[in-house]
Amino acid sequence: MEDRVLLVTGSSRGIGAYLCKSFAQKGFRVVINYSKLEEKAEEVFKEIVSNVGIDKALRVKLDVSDRKSVKDMFNMIFDKFGRIDILINNAGINIDKPFLEITDEDWKRVLDINLTGTFICSQEFALRYSESDGHIINIGASTALRGRKNGANYCSAKAGVIALTKCMALELAPRIKVNCIIPGFIETEKVINRYRLDQKENYENIVNTIPLKRLGNPEDVFKMAYFLVTSASYITGQNFFVNGGNYMG
Repeated sequence: MEDRVLLVTGSSRGIGAYLCKSFAQKGFRVVINYSKLEEKAEEVFKEIVSNVGIDKALRVKLDVSDRKSVKDMFNMIFDKFGRIDILINNAGINIDKPFLEITDEDWKRVLDINLTGTFICSQEFALRYSESDGHIINIGASTALRGRKNGANYCSAKAGVIALTKCMALELAPRIKVNCIIPGFIETEKVINRYRLDQKENYENIVNTIPLKRLGNPEDVFKMAYFLVTSASYITGQNFFVNGGNYMG
């Protein structure tokens, strides 16, 4: 594992940051990608460097929906590490509004980051990966399958990610395996703030919808991702729900 290089898009905080730190602890060299939260990304970078060394981490600021910037990022990765083995497409945004109030700009921006960014990063990764055991892991959402109010743009983008996962799995096999992890309510700062889970009533209402009676944590997502890139030799094109049974697709 010490030679394998992993890129996690949108990894300045939350699940993405945890994935970078945890894979680094397992011996992987990691690339931290972010677009705005520079201080947060710097914190992740410094923690990895202090634990495993400067040669194990790279941080790159860019918008994943910009093709030229993504190409430049991969050039930086090859300049530092000489290879790339694993891509985790985690970058994503929400611009939630009622369906009749979503503007063209709201629609385009959410699809650009969540879906087009996944497409561009995956394509540039696949064009450069030349060995026989590459992995792309897309981070999906159960609302892509069941929908939700005020999120037509986000749900549509994530539905596209699920379809894209299957198409890539068919076309990139056997060289690259492509799978999708679909987290549920994972206890991150973003989820706590979004659903106001610091309030006891809100917290209990959410937990009561989960058969395993707890929120998930980033480690639950990491364990699935680690399994896919280290042990899942005969799995591609699949959705993996990490949600405590909250949604059973």
